[in-house]
Amino acid sequence: MNKQHGVTLIELMIALAVLSILLSIAVPSFRQSIISNRLTTVTNEFMAAINFARSEAIKLGQSVTLCKSTDGSSCSTVNTVYWEDGWIVFADANADGDLDVGETLLRVWPALQPPYSLRSSAFPNFLRYNPQGAASNNGNFAACHDSAEVGAKAVIITRVRPRQGVDGNNDRIPETDSGNISSCESP
Repeated sequence: MNKQHGVTLIELMIALAVLSILLSIAVPSFRQSIISNRLTTVTNEFMAAINFARSEAIKLGQSVTLCKSTDGSSCSTVNTVYWEDGWIVFADANADGDLDVGETLLRVWPALQPPYSLRSSAFPNFLRYNPQGAASNNGNFAACHDSAEVGAKAVIITRVRPRQGVDGNNDRIPETDSGNISSCESP
């Protein structure tokens, strides 16, 4: 007797149906994990820039400024340029928040990949640290994907030390000292 091996069409269709259900559950979750991981990377990279500026101010014994920059060689004060367009750190001898002739450019960071954004209403153009390592003022930055506050990350700047915001009330929006992150939207 000749016995055939394999699967029937019905078994194959059931297997494909189960696979499609599992994929429809897994793919959105996987996409959200990728977005969350990228936001964490952006936030960590920006925190590294802030900590670098602060430590250089203390080490050099002079003001050091972190400013938004599109070209990597000058600060931008244009309202249509945002932090996600790139930033630089430089030794700001005259503490004016602008990279002048004779001041040393310390490091350059490139623009973020769209649709990631980095916004701050408290620091529209620059953040400066004095020789004691104190920030020019208090505020926060919001790192967002597609301008969404849900799932965003926050960087909180205090005069003493920067830190990342946490989601204390489990609404997936990080809180700052004042309770809200900076808007992810364009000002």
